[in-house]
Parts: sequence; structure tokens; C-alpha cells
Amino acid sequence: MQFFLPNRCPSCKNEGKKIKYENILANLRTIENLDQSKEYFYCKNPACDVVYFCGLQTWHNADLIRPTAAKSRDLEATVCYCFDYRIKDINTHSYTAYKEKKAKGCACGIRNPSGKCCHALFKSFL
Repeated sequence: MQFFLPNRCPSCKNEGKKIKYENILANLRTIENLDQSKEYFYCKNPACDVVYFCGLQTWHNADLIRPTAAKSRDLEATVCYCFDYRIKDINTHSYTAYKEKKAKGCACGIRNPSGKCCHALFKSFL
């Protein structure tokens, strides 16, 4: 029998971040087996290939509509979900344009798989 803590990633055992149900709906390719009454978590460990988990069920980058750069270094992985910046797009010029767009508003809380602002992730690729 396997025991688990609901907020611990079944793969790496690190504590996860509770994520809004709307965030899961906006990012997973397949949503028909989701249950709104359950709690879903985001695995914050960049070395772990699990993106979301609920109990022992896990979802990975391949399960996302657009893979996240927080879990992959593939040049096509998405860094900014609001303005569609990928790793391959990141440079000093794109950072200036990104900041100008972001100043007008964004929806990271829903669009970004982590449920948080992508600014730190964007800067990490400069």
C-alpha cells in the first residue's frame, strides 16, 4: 500500500502549490476526466517532470496544450502564456517588449500552468 500526502508530488515528494481548477482547464489537453470537487496541485520542483497532480494521478508537459519552460528547456517550450513567448524568443529586445505588454495587464493566474506571474521565469532565460 502506498501512502501519500495530498499536497506532495507523488514523483519527487516535494510540496506542491494548490492550483485553481480554471487553471487546469486552461492548460490540459484532455479535461473530461477531471473532477471539480478535487484539489489539484502544481509541482514546483523544476527537476521533476510532473506538472500537475491530484492524489496519485499526475500530468506532465506532454499533457499540456503548450509545454511549460518551467519544466523543459526545449526551445519551443512556453515562457509567457499571455503573450506567447517561447524560450527561442527570449533576448534583451523581447524582454523590453514583454515588459511593455505586461504593464497593460496579463492573465498569468489562469494561463500560466504554475498559476503565477511568469516574470521571474522570463528573466531566468536572459
